[in-house]
Amino acid sequence: MIEINLDTKSLDRSLSQLLINLGNSRKMMRAIATEMSSITEENFESESWGSDKWKQSKRAADGGKTLQLTGQLAASISTQVGNDFARIGSNKPYAAIHHLGGQAGRDKKVTIPARPYLPINGSGALQSGADKRILDIAIESLKAGL
Repeated sequence: MIEINLDTKSLDRSLSQLLINLGNSRKMMRAIATEMSSITEENFESESWGSDKWKQSKRAADGGKTLQLTGQLAASISTQVGNDFARIGSNKPYAAIHHLGGQAGRDKKVTIPARPYLPINGSGALQSGADKRILDIAIESLKAGL
């Protein structure tokens, strides 16, 4: 006769820890917000949205950097977190037009090209590679203590 005994104490502990981690997700959301901020900094540095280069501004053609005349836009990036959200954005009134593009200026005569600098574009899509980075954080946060 073959006898198999299964001790589920370790499994029970791991499942209990997983439930605790699911119930206390603020730490994970903070890590996700921090990662989104890092991705945004990388976008300003590389003047691109992931691998998609921004349309170069006249200032950049003269040796400056696109979207960085004073550095205020990049410096204005802030994050917020809660138990069920991680948010990133800017309080600058011109932030949206630079991120999404569109008509601006007196009588809306100037067309500003979209230069998405946040890791999420106007359609709600994450830039290439950001999804994996954020998913890795979520998985590691859920596995913590297992």
